Amino acid sequence: MARKPLLEVHAVSKRYETQLVLERVSFAIARGEIVSLVGPSGCGKSTLLRVLAGLDRDFEGDLLLDGVAQRGPSARLGVIFQEPRLLPWLSVADNIAFAAGPRQGRDPRVTHLLAEVGLAGAGATLPRQLSGGMAQRVALARGLFPQPDLLLLDEPFSAVDAMTRRRLQDLLLSLTRAHGTAALIVTHDLDEALYLSDRVLLLNPSAQHGAGQLVRDIVVTAPHPRERSARHDNALAAARDELLERIGATSNAAD
Repeated sequence: MARKPLLEVHAVSKRYETQLVLERVSFAIARGEIVSLVGPSGCGKSTLLRVLAGLDRDFEGDLLLDGVAQRGPSARLGVIFQEPRLLPWLSVADNIAFAAGPRQGRDPRVTHLLAEVGLAGAGATLPRQLSGGMAQRVALARGLFPQPDLLLLDEPFSAVDAMTRRRLQDLLLSLTRAHGTAALIVTHDLDEALYLSDRVLLLNPSAQHGAGQLVRDIVVTAPHPRERSARHDNALAAARDELLERIGATSNAAD
């Protein structure tokens, strides 16, 4: 039985002046589902994420959250960027609780979230004292603080080293399961997408306008825990090959 959609995206198009950058993108995300959005650079992945987050309201189409139309930011949607974007003058705890107002780091939820992301006792620390991986853990905790139904993540692990990236991937899986939170992850890493996701969406530029179009929605049926490289799992390898072939076809057409 199919899960009821949490987020529904209906025919979303986006222009910058006369340039069409997204063309009639439609998909849905169920409650608790992890979906990755992949595609070549410049196809509109981050633009689409900004539209979904309510940070860009100038678009055509409809967004529904539990059936209710959305046109702006919502506390039910958490956003995590490529850089942690922590406020340097606030402690870790105050950064995490920022959605509740300035200097609300004593909220009991902060202590719990710090423990969940492996930073118990670090609430009084300032951002400049953190490593890149630690800062991104704080960003994950901040994204979860308002108890969102859906996390929107824009290449959240691309700025850290490979080992830290692996740890953060596993942390994201454990956090979304523990909180029952759905996630939409923009990534260029196909192995990361197939390791984390229930589904992978491929956005490609159209031949006519170069605008991003949703051309493939791949269901990943492999159970967790999964191989980190799709090459070691036949089903994941087939999905990876299909994604590479479609991305490659787009690149060749552009050349």
